[in-house]
Amino acid sequence: MQNPKAATAAPIQTPPMPPRLGDEILRVKDVCRGFNKTQGELLVLDDANLSLREGEIVGLLGRSGSGKSTLLRIIAGLIEPTDGEVTYMGKPLAGPAEGVAMVFQTFALFPWLTVLQNVEAGLEAQGVPARE
Repeated sequence: MQNPKAATAAPIQTPPMPPRLGDEILRVKDVCRGFNKTQGELLVLDDANLSLREGEIVGLLGRSGSGKSTLLRIIAGLIEPTDGEVTYMGKPLAGPAEGVAMVFQTFALFPWLTVLQNVEAGLEAQGVPARE
């Protein structure tokens, strides 16, 4: 006599297919973000729209205070937009996005070192010897 519980196996889940070159990875649609200040709300982003595709290299440029870091924090899922929507890998972004990382230059870099020396300093702090 067979055990009836042994016959019911859990379904095998296949991992999602990685995006192919040109596939949309991220969409920012009509995103707004404001911050409450004592003088009223400060609107930092107003109807921001962006689409990023697999294989693209993108630069985000703007004056200090123009909302670059705020947009990056929204894309990474660290803060929510006041309005609009963000989708990552075809799904609405809710919380920190898996596979997305962000390094803030202001708090982590030594301005007197080169880019390479700054990277080496981080590696050395982790116990990885710098290259000779």
